[in-house]
Amino acid sequence: MGRRLLFTGFNAFGQHNASNTERTSGRVNALTGSLSDDSDGRIILALSWRYTAYAVGKKLWLQGLLADKPEETLEVQATEEITALAACDAHCLVLLQNGQLYKLRAELNATLQAVKLEAPPAKRNIFGQAKEAEEISITHIACGSHINVAISAGNAVYSIPSCLHRFSQGSWRVRQLECGHEHALLLNGNGDVYSWGNGLRGQLGHDSLGVEERPLLLEPLAGIKITHIAAGGWHSAAISAFGDLYVWGWNCNGQLGMRVMKPDGLLKEPTVYPLPQLQDLPACCAAVEAEADLCAPVKAYAGSRHTLIQRRCGRLWASGWCAHGQLGQQPPKSAYLDSFNAMQQLPKDCDYTVVCGPWSTLIALSE
Repeated sequence: MGRRLLFTGFNAFGQHNASNTERTSGRVNALTGSLSDDSDGRIILALSWRYTAYAVGKKLWLQGLLADKPEETLEVQATEEITALAACDAHCLVLLQNGQLYKLRAELNATLQAVKLEAPPAKRNIFGQAKEAEEISITHIACGSHINVAISAGNAVYSIPSCLHRFSQGSWRVRQLECGHEHALLLNGNGDVYSWGNGLRGQLGHDSLGVEERPLLLEPLAGIKITHIAAGGWHSAAISAFGDLYVWGWNCNGQLGMRVMKPDGLLKEPTVYPLPQLQDLPACCAAVEAEADLCAPVKAYAGSRHTLIQRRCGRLWASGWCAHGQLGQQPPKSAYLDSFNAMQQLPKDCDYTVVCGPWSTLIALSE
């Protein structure tokens, strides 16, 4: 099975293509060139504004601005296979197959450092006696500029390194965890969404703007089975099992797919949408207009101020800030798109994974 990485967006530090440090879109040749030819493992990616982190098997690379010049590269070896990465400005979180969590600072000569997490409150039996403390095994990680989150196999939620909350066990399980710059979203197996962190720009989806210290159920979406979520810089998105797209938070550059200015071009529309808004996407494939379900949204991805929607037909649609070309097209005069537009057609008969950085987008193709 062949692999290709496609890149579009900010690349001034050679973090995506060391042979070209222009702010332009293109294929990520340098990234794939660093991988060994005999490595068949899946590529795991995480993006910061100044570096790219990518792993295959037990090997991890950081590429970009790590000290004082572009195109710097750091390579480290983990003790177990790497299953997840999460990148922010200062460091990269690294999750291993055995549930151990490590941190790698985004610096030259940095080494993997084990993250010590605070033990959750001890469970007690019916007589009030504390049970033996269980070993902490991490299953999900995410981070942003001002937030670092991990979820354990025991459903404990960590604002690294402190334990914030513990969900009940049993049938309750975490399906997806995402972080914006200052907030976190969690999707469980029942289709419920929880949010916490800084919500002063409406990114938490609650009826009031403020800070939530612990995960709080997103009441406006209660009763709607959500299948996928995305957390942008200060905005959020969710897709339901019925193929509906919901967006909320900050819309300063049209990242919600909603108008920034009123039709007269003189007055602004609201910038903050604190409650989830049902967003209708434009018609997609002309041949299947009568069968809209074939082009229903299935996944959402978000950068600092841009949003991508993957539709069932395989096409990607994008909206938001595009000054660096992160939407896969030449920036318009206003440097943003405030409605969802189709990106360049991807090759047919291939699976792909999308990863959004603050100002860029990577697409990993499996042909």
